[in-house]
Amino acid sequence: MKPLVLEVRTPTGIVLEREVRSITAEDRSGWFGIRPGRADVMAVLPPGLLVYLDAEGEGFVALSGGLLGMWDGRCRVVATEATPARDLASIAAEVARLERQREERAEVHRGVVRDLAREALRRLLGDAA
Repeated sequence: MKPLVLEVRTPTGIVLEREVRSITAEDRSGWFGIRPGRADVMAVLPPGLLVYLDAEGEGFVALSGGLLGMWDGRCRVVATEATPARDLASIAAEVARLERQREERAEVHRGVVRDLAREALRRLLGDAA
């Protein structure tokens, strides 16, 4: 069986590339695992944490969200921001920051949608008058 290689990439380059025993990630449906020999998979990852196990033990990557693609023994993760760490406590603040950032962006989007709805209503009422 081919070894499983994890590659995490951001716009600035490869953040992490190593042979791993397993990967645990989360998508909209919940947490899922990847081990060597797994069937190909694609997933959209929300901001949060990716966990992997390699010869040195457990490792973590804080992600801004992104895409995960698994094929031919390689698991590639592409994210705008990714911070690897070996200690979960040291990465907790980064995960929290990325989740706050996601909430702030969502609030901006909600504001834009509210403004568009108000403008559409104003135009509809203006046309009716």
